[in-house]
Parts: sequence; structure tokens; C-alpha cells
Amino acid sequence: MNEDKYLVAGDRAVTFKLDGITAGASICYDIRFPELARSLSLNGAQMLFLPAQWPHPRLQHWRTLLTARAIENQMYVIACNTVGIKGDDHFFGHSAIIDPWGEWIAEGGETEEIVTGSIDLTLVNTVRQRIPVFKDRRPEAYEL
Repeated sequence: MNEDKYLVAGDRAVTFKLDGITAGASICYDIRFPELARSLSLNGAQMLFLPAQWPHPRLQHWRTLLTARAIENQMYVIACNTVGIKGDDHFFGHSAIIDPWGEWIAEGGETEEIVTGSIDLTLVNTVRQRIPVFKDRRPEAYEL
């Protein structure tokens, strides 16, 4: 979608505090890179914010990747996608809030709307204790 004409790539992952809670952010295409979300979660992020412009026909990719990032990093994913038509692109919306188990708490449709949902941040620690993926990782074994 010619992002390189309008955006400059970042050079590092960044977390920030939101009401004392560590959060991370990425944009659009970044959701296809699991390493970024993993880096944010390893640095304490309990939620990931993701504004995007995903067009049809990639709705299934959007839903699958958002769910995967939530499950594999045991964090909330809060994703906002564009709706409407711009040029030849038809954006499908489906903004969402996904919990650390991969359950969809809230999901928008294909029209402009406000999507809200309740987040229980104690669930992040519960999931991370129940399935300790961060403790059980073996990054030294993943190098080729």
C-alpha cells in the first residue's frame, strides 16, 4: 500500500506507561512480525495497541494474527482498523480487543463505530503463571 512513501520505519521496540501499566505499540503491517510483539512482552508490556489500515480481502489474516499475538505473548491486544473506501482499497474495520487467552472481548463491524470492552489486567499475570512461556523459552536453541 506504498507505506514507504508516507512512513519511516522505526529502529527499536518501545514500551510506555499508561496509568502505571506497561504497554507497547506497533502499527499495521507490524502485526505480521511476531518478534516485535514478543520483544514488547519480554519488556513488560501487558497490552499492545495497534492502529492499522488493513483492506479486504485480508480479514482472516487480521483476525488470526491479532489472536496469535495475544495468545503467544499472553497480553491484551487492542487493535483499531480503518473502515471505508479510499481509492481502490476497501478497509474492513473489525477493530477489536482480545484477551491473553485469545478470546475476543469486543469487535467492531465494517462501519465507523466506537468499540469498547472491559480489561482485567490481573488476567495477564494469571495466564503467564499458568502457562509460563517466558520462563520456558529457549532462545539459544532457536538460532540456526
